[in-house]
Amino acid sequence: MPRKQASTRGRSLAARKPTVDEILASGARLNRTLKDFLKLDLQTSLTFSGLALQSTDDPAKRQRNRQHARHGYDTITHLLDRVALDRSDARAITRDLRRLKSELRQLGETF
Repeated sequence: MPRKQASTRGRSLAARKPTVDEILASGARLNRTLKDFLKLDLQTSLTFSGLALQSTDDPAKRQRNRQHARHGYDTITHLLDRVALDRSDARAITRDLRRLKSELRQLGETF
């Protein structure tokens, strides 16, 4: 037996369009989330590079941690131009990114 379709007369099935303020707020939330992700990924990558530098007696552990740190570095540099940073965040991220790159060079990475 065929189903009856619900009447849509007088009602719209289209989703409500967001306001300009909602779009701007969403963009600001996205930027904050990306900024927080970059900071966290940078600290995690520095932890991996530090562990790799300390792993002189275990080459497999050193390589694994170096690879994790390099993956983090590549992710951060890929996303960095998509985030609006204030001056203090930009300075801190730039400083830590330079440190990470330096540690990765000590571990044999080339850029």
